[in-house]
Amino acid sequence: MSDYGKNFGFRRSEPAVREGRLGVPDTGDFYQGDLVTHDPDNPGKLRKAAAGDPVVGGYTGLLIQEEGWDISSFGAPNVDSNNKGKVLNGKQAVVMTGPGLKIWLRNTDESQYHGRTFPAVNRADLTGVAIGDELSWDGEKYAKATTGAAVLRVTVAGDGYVEAVLLG
Repeated sequence: MSDYGKNFGFRRSEPAVREGRLGVPDTGDFYQGDLVTHDPDNPGKLRKAAAGDPVVGGYTGLLIQEEGWDISSFGAPNVDSNNKGKVLNGKQAVVMTGPGLKIWLRNTDESQYHGRTFPAVNRADLTGVAIGDELSWDGEKYAKATTGAAVLRVTVAGDGYVEAVLLG
């Protein structure tokens, strides 16, 4: 598997089911590991899943875009790990599902490197999250499941960091 940046990655990527070569919208902020689904208003395109949407194999799952980071298939190569987690708009990606996929999510504060400032990235609201808890999607990030469908079960919880298993 490829390097997905500082805020998302796989601990176990099998049994993976990859659906697509589906288009990422031309606008908006999309990140590796966002919960996405097919856009019924734009065939062949993705959209972020709505709050509380469940994982549905072949339709709703994790956004993964592998091409273009280390090779120049989409333009100039991107060799900066601070930018790798952001998905390229207007390009192809896949929806990945498979019960048992194990991922990690990390929130990062604003940082500076060689005079450049990188914004904070908040992948999950981890307030009160503990091992065994379930996370759902709130439309922008993962959060402790209180309503809606749980999509992840937490296996490791730390300060701004979580590992979890995909439920669907």
